[in-house]
Amino acid sequence: MPLILFMSVISLSTTARNAALQTIKEQKLPEHFIQIVEEFYLPVAIEIVSSLSADTPTFIGVQGSQGSGKSTFAELMRILLAHQFDKKTVVMSIDDFYLTKAERVEMSKAVHPLFLTRGVPGTHDVAMIESVFSSARAGEDFEVPVFDKSIDDRAPQSCWQRVTEKTDVVVLEGWCVGITPELDVKLTKPVNDLEKFEDSDAVWRSKVNDALKNSYAELYARFDKLIALQAPSFDRVFEWRLLQEEKMIARIKARGGDTSETQSPEQISRFIAHYQRLTQHGLETMPEQADYLITLNTDHSYNELKIRAS
Repeated sequence: MPLILFMSVISLSTTARNAALQTIKEQKLPEHFIQIVEEFYLPVAIEIVSSLSADTPTFIGVQGSQGSGKSTFAELMRILLAHQFDKKTVVMSIDDFYLTKAERVEMSKAVHPLFLTRGVPGTHDVAMIESVFSSARAGEDFEVPVFDKSIDDRAPQSCWQRVTEKTDVVVLEGWCVGITPELDVKLTKPVNDLEKFEDSDAVWRSKVNDALKNSYAELYARFDKLIALQAPSFDRVFEWRLLQEEKMIARIKARGGDTSETQSPEQISRFIAHYQRLTQHGLETMPEQADYLITLNTDHSYNELKIRAS
């Protein structure tokens, strides 16, 4: 089915608007971002609510490249569903389900050194995500882990999010959420120097692709809807990811934390090279795959919302 351009004429309730403005302030976004919430986020929330089941939660995937604003989108979607529609929503990041540092060290020794770096398919505990989904569907209590990027490891279980209420919507956001595997023939040609010199035999990228074919594909098949925030090109990803890191460093410093494990611009450049292949693949495939596609301009502003015709 084709995607159709969508424009909303519906307004936020006073309660939802105030809650959204508070989140916008907390995330240090410009106050006029509330217009984005009304024009782009609210129509998606309305669509989600219209398809909810009374018996089981609706599972939503949110995909976007690093720095595209998917975490902000997911949080504000939770705000809208709660305050505009009185729906209980649990938001999870696929980043919080990374394998522990020890597990990735072992994987880097047993499979390929590049698996030491978190992020690509194969470095998440997909079985844990499946377990959370199953518990949510069954109406059981569950816990969502927290990954502390400042130490590159999973936070203690005492820090995890515990869900004990009936859930209407479960959102899983992440850069590789919903992305399909590439054709094997495309894996032969490296896309950057990282692949050329550190994965010359294509073992690493083949294992990543195999993960997408298997456990990740099974997980993504559980989504009822897929939302994509579409960057204009991969060239913008470094700039956006750098801004994301700067904001995280500022938050850590504000609470008196240790920033020694955060990344410099040079480290970020190498870091996102791990993601380049699948980010570009997602930019090519998401317009045909996503149920809701929000396109972004080069300056990070929102361009248009397209909703797949049912």
